[in-house]
Amino acid sequence: MTWRVIARRDWRLVRDARLSKVALGGLIAVVSIAAYVYPVVGSEPITTSRFGAFVGGWLGGLLAPIGVLFGYGAIAREHESGALRLALSMPHGRSALVLGRFVGRAGVLGAATVVAMAIAGVLVVYPYGTLQPLRFLAFVLLSVGHGATWVGIGVAASALVATNRRALVLGVVALFVLVIVWDAATAGAEAGLVAAGITDGPIRTVIEVSAQLDPGSAFETLVTALAVSDQGTGTWYDGPTLALPVFVGWLLGPLSVAILRFEWRDLA
Repeated sequence: MTWRVIARRDWRLVRDARLSKVALGGLIAVVSIAAYVYPVVGSEPITTSRFGAFVGGWLGGLLAPIGVLFGYGAIAREHESGALRLALSMPHGRSALVLGRFVGRAGVLGAATVVAMAIAGVLVVYPYGTLQPLRFLAFVLLSVGHGATWVGIGVAASALVATNRRALVLGVVALFVLVIVWDAATAGAEAGLVAAGITDGPIRTVIEVSAQLDPGSAFETLVTALAVSDQGTGTWYDGPTLALPVFVGWLLGPLSVAILRFEWRDLA
């Protein structure tokens, strides 16, 4: 049995779960409503790329809890119930199990994101908007990748602990720190430097770079740079030069750590 078989099975399980249907239905509904409202409240020209700027910030915040919700039970739920030993008795390795669970769950969220974006694209373009296909495709791919990042964080939490409750707590803590605390801490540090009269120098640069290192900031920066406008901000850390490796690092890093930890973990 390969990770692909595990992914297909997990895809069906997650897709058919009632809570998943509610979360995904809510995601599609919210994005569709935003696309319906945008041509009314947005300024001219009405384009799909400017729609990315309109929804990018809060969409990243919406995908984060849904991703953690999808990921946190991937491993820990079966570990707690004792079914994990049976799952590992099948002809596949531990890494294949973790990877398959991640791909299946991230695939469900990604498919729902694509559906939501397809509906949104139609609502933005019809009857007076403009489709900018390459930029809109970039926005869709970045949104799918951002959702997968948070599924990976949830799966990592699930692979690191022994109970479902601990996995949920760890996932929520990661969500709280990376979405709320990180922005608040860097903004507070920057405000403190401004109050102290420090408007330039290495300390200010370190704070501004740190503000771009969380998943949400990397996502928003890439949306602005690749899906909305080609215009740079004048500093390397406010553009894709930093945001792209940070985005890829958050997408692959937590899952890689989870696989390595799970391979050597005592499941007794």
